[in-house]
Amino acid sequence: MLPHVSIIVPCYNVAAYVDECLNSLVRQTLRNIEIICINDGSTDDTRAHLLRWKEKDSRIILLEQQNAGVSAARNAGLDAARGLYVGFVDPDDYVDPEMYSRLFSAALEHDADIVECGNHVFADSSAQLIEGKRRSPSRHFEQDASPDSFFRDSIWGKMDICVWSKLFRKSMLDAHGLRFNVNLKSGAEDETFRLMAVPHASRLLFIPDCLYYYRLMRSGSLSRHCHASTYFKCVQEFQRLMYVVDYWKEHGWQNEGLFAYGVRKIRPFFVSKRPLFHQMTAVEQQSLLDWWHLFYQKAEGARFLSVLLDRDRQLVELLNSAQTPASGWGRILLAAFSLIPGQKGRYYSCKRMLAHHFSQAPSDSSQTENAPPQTPFDTRPPSL
Repeated sequence: MLPHVSIIVPCYNVAAYVDECLNSLVRQTLRNIEIICINDGSTDDTRAHLLRWKEKDSRIILLEQQNAGVSAARNAGLDAARGLYVGFVDPDDYVDPEMYSRLFSAALEHDADIVECGNHVFADSSAQLIEGKRRSPSRHFEQDASPDSFFRDSIWGKMDICVWSKLFRKSMLDAHGLRFNVNLKSGAEDETFRLMAVPHASRLLFIPDCLYYYRLMRSGSLSRHCHASTYFKCVQEFQRLMYVVDYWKEHGWQNEGLFAYGVRKIRPFFVSKRPLFHQMTAVEQQSLLDWWHLFYQKAEGARFLSVLLDRDRQLVELLNSAQTPASGWGRILLAAFSLIPGQKGRYYSCKRMLAHHFSQAPSDSSQTENAPPQTPFDTRPPSL
């Protein structure tokens, strides 16, 4: 008999946490499950813990691989999974004993392609629940969802970006060859997978039960702490957006919702209390603007500009027409307006930063020797 649910647990150096996680999984009231643990080249005692659990419970399957990251580990689990539905658990979290029973029953009741529950958040230092971060939107079922409803009043806007609060129909994932992008790091892999999987799912269900317990900011967690440079973080977000745009265009899903989503994701780079753009070198700033123009072109921004909210449209127009103020008086006005409180002041601060960038931008190719160092994949945007 095939398992009702396959639970995939990628493990890297989590010896201090994995026992609590696996204890919560083997105690599930849904008994017909398989628990696929992937030891991703751990250098601590993680493997020894996993071997002991494998001896205790025959439902635990242990896969071994050299360290390749969480996405590669999850993909290995997906390739091995035999369940009707697939779920993901991070090894430093734990779940309610009834989590997969409730999710699976709800999925069967509604014949759902994806079903999601709510979650608790607890502090690593004290294990105390942080009530202000608990997530539990109301129950909702959509039986004819489509990419056209993205960024509108639909379950799309209620679903969390993380994969660990969901069950995915395994046959749907396999039919479309859905796997995680191994080049995306620091949490970007979850949201990208969601934006690839959800458009294929026409029957989406949310149940409000808080069944997953997410550990907040444990020391050393690679998934919750990003040590990459400010510039690289921004570039990776553009690369992720471009990857999703290409996937949607390939499937004929291109729409204004995806463009609006992209603008909303990059907005903090330019308009926020501490804009990341301001922290970059002139060469990095120009590269980021090149990435913006490439995204604008590929996501058909000119076609969808009118659907944006006013503040988002203002940002787009500013990025597309940024230039140095014509006079010293213009610079003085920008400096004054940037002191206005709230969003209006931040908008003028962004305009001022862009003006400063263009006034300082290198005028010849000799400046390329100061280009930022290469990262695991090229940070330079492809030619327009």
